[in-house]
Amino acid sequence: MIQRLSLMIFLAVFAYQPASAGINTDKVIMDHNKKIKRLARKNKSLIGKIEKLEQQQQQSSQKITELFNLMEYKKSSVVVEQTMMRVREHNKKAKKIYTNARSLLVTDQYDQAIVFFKQYLTVYPDSNHASDAHYWLAKAYLAKGDHSQAKRTFMAFQQSNPLHHKYSNSLFELARVYVELKQDEKAKSLLNSMLVKFPSHHSINRAKQLLSKIAPKKLDNSETLQSN
Repeated sequence: MIQRLSLMIFLAVFAYQPASAGINTDKVIMDHNKKIKRLARKNKSLIGKIEKLEQQQQQSSQKITELFNLMEYKKSSVVVEQTMMRVREHNKKAKKIYTNARSLLVTDQYDQAIVFFKQYLTVYPDSNHASDAHYWLAKAYLAKGDHSQAKRTFMAFQQSNPLHHKYSNSLFELARVYVELKQDEKAKSLLNSMLVKFPSHHSINRAKQLLSKIAPKKLDNSETLQSN
């Protein structure tokens, strides 16, 4: 293409030369060849610059993509950190309520302890100490003397937490509640179940003592009916 263009230029120059003028054909051809070579070098240089610009553009696109990914990562990290902070704050508040409830219970402030345990179970039903709070709520009702509520709460605890480490304790405590409610047969059934399932329990002697107290009552009642 370039050679054809050069040839056309050469012919045009040649055509406009005066007829009388002497033309050095070799010199003209050499000059045009030099021009062609200069044009070829410039063209090659331009092609190199274009390729360099394309490479720089590609690198810029990669950097933009990396920057975007970094921004997304930082954004995700911030969200994760904020979530973790909320969880920690949530657990901190839950632990504070639970600790206060236990402190109130051991200092015989049963009404306030019940309020705190119920608040804990309402606001944090899925927290780490929810099942423990359920058990201690029942104990608070028992200590207060509210045997009907203690009964319902112990039964609910046992149904929801059959594998809890306080389950065996709850059998004995519920048996005590039944005794207070004059439901001795239910108390006996629970105590006998406890003796079979948990023979090495630390409260097993107390369970036996309570069971022995229930039996004479039945005997005394039978003797009273016969004498009448």
